[in-house]
Amino acid sequence: LCGQENDTLLARLESLDNDTDKVNQLYAKGFSLRNTDMNPKIFHSTLKQLTLSFQSFSLVSLEGQLLCSKDLATHYLTTTRLVAFQIVKKYLNPQVGDLFILNDPENGGFALNQIIFIAALSENLFLIWDQELNVIDFKIPPTPLFEKNKINTFVWAALVETHPQSELLKLFFEKAKAQLDFVLNQKELIQLLSVSKNQIQWLKASQEMFEHQFSNKAQGSGEATYKLHNKQIIKLKLSIEEKQNIRLITLDFTNTSPALDYFAASHVVEGGLVQKIIQFYEMDEYFTQAILDKIKIILPPKSIVSKAHASGEFNFELQSICQQLCQFNLAQMNSQTRKINTNFELAPELIFDFFTSEFRAPIYFDSKVALLDSLQLLLNNNQMKALQISRVENTLKFQLVKQTTETLQIKIKSILLTENKDFSFKINNKIFSERLIQLQQNDVVDLTWKIS
Repeated sequence: LCGQENDTLLARLESLDNDTDKVNQLYAKGFSLRNTDMNPKIFHSTLKQLTLSFQSFSLVSLEGQLLCSKDLATHYLTTTRLVAFQIVKKYLNPQVGDLFILNDPENGGFALNQIIFIAALSENLFLIWDQELNVIDFKIPPTPLFEKNKINTFVWAALVETHPQSELLKLFFEKAKAQLDFVLNQKELIQLLSVSKNQIQWLKASQEMFEHQFSNKAQGSGEATYKLHNKQIIKLKLSIEEKQNIRLITLDFTNTSPALDYFAASHVVEGGLVQKIIQFYEMDEYFTQAILDKIKIILPPKSIVSKAHASGEFNFELQSICQQLCQFNLAQMNSQTRKINTNFELAPELIFDFFTSEFRAPIYFDSKVALLDSLQLLLNNNQMKALQISRVENTLKFQLVKQTTETLQIKIKSILLTENKDFSFKINNKIFSERLIQLQQNDVVDLTWKIS
């Protein structure tokens, strides 16, 4: 379509408020912007249209410029995905039709069961996304799973066919490849998002939006410290300033203790901090490189917040602690009363999964919220029996009454308990001490928490 008819469609598209169904209808009618400067609103709608089927992903240009990113509520992996992309780009030169995977926490990953996928959509557009698979508990370095749209038979045989749960892995990776193929078929959308000029306009627009949000929030500095169980400390100094029209947010952990037995990779900590800044300035929908460039994070080498753990065991916890320190500073800085001497207090948190190789039921608690929707799966098929559920007394107690063909397990991802014992997790009336627990028939799980 061209000329007046194309102009009419352009005007209609600009008037849409992120209605992806209507946008898709216009593209289906032959809408083309090949010779038209792309309005940032259209670019945003196109980004959303292309990534509808992904819950946790990033889109970047060839130069690694972040065009958009989205994270799940308890999985902040944007910087982890960017690290993974740079590794694959530098050493493996991804081309359209290739699909790379990795999960190694020491080289760009987040957790062993969190698989990162990397694919080129064009010469100037790359998609990085992540998904969980419980049965993977071993390291996967950057690996070409598909090359030129064909299975890498050597990798497939070693990774999939020899695994005890080979059928499950086969379905998992085939589904990921089908998801990528669906995206690659959106050639019109990919072409529009790949144009450097369009990307530059989009980044400029997101920067202007951030500058507007920046001007509406307080500036200044503050610091907060958290003492760990072994008396080591995590200390964050946050400063937000504007000098000579340059806006900069600095998160400085310079006085944080060296790593001993409790630590996480720098990209893991950065992922949580960046997400907290994005949320604070309400830029979730416009999270791009233009905002990342305004954030400076200083992490002492080999400290608690900058040493990769071999299995990523404490990633969730340290992400949460650093996020809470950041949130505390932001709240103090923007408080009308400015309580300078207020001490930081850690909010308790528990994140764990009930899982077998066949399913996963994630559970999340903090001092205010209990997310238990997935627990209904176990109650519905009579695997578990509810013994006590009380929002007044903040108690949840249930018993495993039927064992599956596979052992039902609990995997602890994050456990942050405060000294006043306002949060506890017991199995058979004993406070748990392990991160991975195998449940037996008639085991009783008892959780209590306090809502502040």
